[in-house]
Amino acid sequence: MERAVVFHSRIAPWFTISVLIPLGIMVYIFFQEPWYAAFILLPLLVLILPIYFRTYYRLHPIDGLTVICGLFYRKTFDLKQLKSIKYTSNPLSSPALSLRRLELKFENFETIMISPESREDFIAEIHKYKPEVEVKK
Repeated sequence: MERAVVFHSRIAPWFTISVLIPLGIMVYIFFQEPWYAAFILLPLLVLILPIYFRTYYRLHPIDGLTVICGLFYRKTFDLKQLKSIKYTSNPLSSPALSLRRLELKFENFETIMISPESREDFIAEIHKYKPEVEVKK
């Protein structure tokens, strides 16, 4: 793995709806009286929209796996410590926009759930870097 590879998060329909509803309400309120009441939803949109458009996972040879989600979450994991990858649909909070997830467990007891668009391609790329990683279906 000599170059950085980026995997965008799979986006589930339920997440798209959760973004469109506040946006639709804001547009509707904008055309009502008083129109400036629409700005009440602006902070919510400022938090949700970046998550929708800026959730991805970058594999790179120097640092390992960097997970970026929205404006405030950025964490790097050392792939040398990756122990196992497990297919999951666990609904716990994580930087994933779909329930079709991968749970990554590390030797330092860290765990993260991500949802790359193609789970198989993501695992294949991980195997290029660390072939001995256990994959659990």
